Amino acid sequence: MTANVYRAGEDTLLLAETLERLGPFRGLAGEIGCGSGLVTEVLASLAEEVVASDVMIEAVRATWLRVKRKKLDWKVHAVCCDRLEALREGEVFGLVAFNPPYLPVEGEDITYSGGPTGVEVPLSFAESAARRLSERGFIVFLLSSLSDWRRALEALAGAGFRVSVLCSRGVGLFEELLVILASRSAPSPARARDPDPDSETVKVPVSH
Repeated sequence: MTANVYRAGEDTLLLAETLERLGPFRGLAGEIGCGSGLVTEVLASLAEEVVASDVMIEAVRATWLRVKRKKLDWKVHAVCCDRLEALREGEVFGLVAFNPPYLPVEGEDITYSGGPTGVEVPLSFAESAARRLSERGFIVFLLSSLSDWRRALEALAGAGFRVSVLCSRGVGLFEELLVILASRSAPSPARARDPDPDSETVKVPVSH
């Protein structure tokens, strides 16, 4: 793996663990910004088929090699493109997941610069996903408490999504990672499982 590829850290692991609790998933799942391929691997173990995208060809290659080692390559399509823009619009995906750049900085490393308030890039990912989401599809992604995350939830709610914080996890002294669920309709209770009470993850409901 090259130095430029985003490596799985606490944020990626939290997203992967949350998806495992929500799965399995029917139909086609997608990941925007596949990085090292951990979330794509998890999706491939839970969904019928997966499309993984990244703007960096090194990340696409790393993801493909990872799923190939796990013998999951037969159900994964790895694509080098901006978000999901290389794919047709319409009701394509039942689920799209991403761990976007989410820190409130500009003009720095694209792997962590989320825009002036930290939500501009995540919202652009969500917008690309929304134009390819099925009627009952949903989006699962990460935000940081250091960002203007409430504005991101309000923007998604204004676009017609039901939005909630599935869980959060503290990192360091002053930051929490938030896993966000945005759905076009209420998720099936049979799909969503409560987090392990012995884990560091807790449910944080947000009403709109």
